[in-house]
Amino acid sequence: MIFQLPPSARARLSQQVTQNGVFTYALNDYNGEICATAIVAIEQCERAVSMRVEIGESNNSITLAVREDTGPRAIRFLEDLLNGVSVSTVPEVDEYLLINDLELTLRQAIGQQRGTYELPVERIENLWLMLRPSASDPARTVFHFELDSVGITLPLRLPSDRGQAYELLSACVQEFIATYRRDR
Repeated sequence: MIFQLPPSARARLSQQVTQNGVFTYALNDYNGEICATAIVAIEQCERAVSMRVEIGESNNSITLAVREDTGPRAIRFLEDLLNGVSVSTVPEVDEYLLINDLELTLRQAIGQQRGTYELPVERIENLWLMLRPSASDPARTVFHFELDSVGITLPLRLPSDRGQAYELLSACVQEFIATYRRDR
């Protein structure tokens, strides 16, 4: 049996691949029974889209360059996973290089709005980003950085806009890296 997303789900995924968020897709068999559920997390990055798919115990991800066919490629990736294709038929020639690990970590942290994230920075170990709800306004998030378990910044409020939040965190990390390496 070959699984395909219904036309409505295909249209929805093509549109959602241009947004940030977590989306659920139920796949029905010929009798209308749900036989699989896919949870799709999409993150817009500067030059590409990161797509993570969870189906049962399986977690898979792909980086897709932003192109005219990004939607159809996302659909093909999801359908490949639903059909048990171990190596996706979606061409991904070096597209993973479009998103570096630091950008992806920062964007995932912004999406979660809380948690502790080790930042992958070359030649700097144990650099952490900490996010938590603000004590004065629990609807807002504050962040600070730690190096070797020592706070290196005061807590700051994260902007509500995801793009502005990424720009702020990225600028803070780049400034820290430049200062740290200059002082070493």
